Amino acid sequence: GIRMAVGATKATAMMKSFAFTFHVYLILSIFSQAVSSDDSEIRQIKMPGVVLHKTSSPLDVGPVGDDFPGPIPVRFIKKAFGIDALGTPGGEQMLKNSTLCASDDVETQFGANLLARARNMFEKRGLVQELEAFLDTGVSNPDAGPRRMHWVGIEIFPDQSLALHSHPNVEFAYIVEGVMHEWRLTDPAVEKKRSYVPVTVETDEGVHSKLVGPNLTMVDASQTFEHKLYREGDMFINTIGDVHQSFTRAEGVKLFVMWGDGNADVPNDQLPMNAGFLNEQSAQAWT
Repeated sequence: GIRMAVGATKATAMMKSFAFTFHVYLILSIFSQAVSSDDSEIRQIKMPGVVLHKTSSPLDVGPVGDDFPGPIPVRFIKKAFGIDALGTPGGEQMLKNSTLCASDDVETQFGANLLARARNMFEKRGLVQELEAFLDTGVSNPDAGPRRMHWVGIEIFPDQSLALHSHPNVEFAYIVEGVMHEWRLTDPAVEKKRSYVPVTVETDEGVHSKLVGPNLTMVDASQTFEHKLYREGDMFINTIGDVHQSFTRAEGVKLFVMWGDGNADVPNDQLPMNAGFLNEQSAQAWT
């Protein structure tokens, strides 16, 4: 009887120890996942006229999950730019336009509303399937790789212009601060380029691959392009194949973007006709 009692006491103690260890493991595992998903390392990359703040690795391949993007936008903006997005007029407006979000956390609500606004824009273009394909797979456009996607903060300095370029993947962007201008090709009759194959180029920095935008020599820019601008709190999207030229005036701009790690510049000898209003490239955000 004494031996049985001692054995039972030892078994109970072992079960309690196991339960405690497993509980601690769960807590550490959940904490580790939260850190890896919300507090990813952000690399700062300085380029002509631009500073990129980019996650060190792309999103995982696979469905992004029902909680995407969660609190990541607010935390990324704070880490990259030192700006509390929730305390800005744009952030306050984002939270007012609340979508259905089960979480009481305002950072998560911001992320849910940001995605809801992006989805609404894709729906208005009749191309929501492009966004949904990304959300279902974590990548965009099988005809371009497919493209692995990053969170990125893009700071374009005042009075700078990127090249005229097309987008090999979907993109949605939020204006954190400043004003962004663009010349955008808006004529739906102009066929989009959807298939992109990297080409090898040689520069002073070495050999690397890049994507090439569409040949627009048969397009009349005076009839097909429109000027648009976006202020703090605004959003815009790019569907696969969209063509535009982003530029700034005296304010400069800071953007938070779901990005495909680069775009496809239109070659200088393939620019559209009557495009004298386009800017000469002075800034570069990709190779």
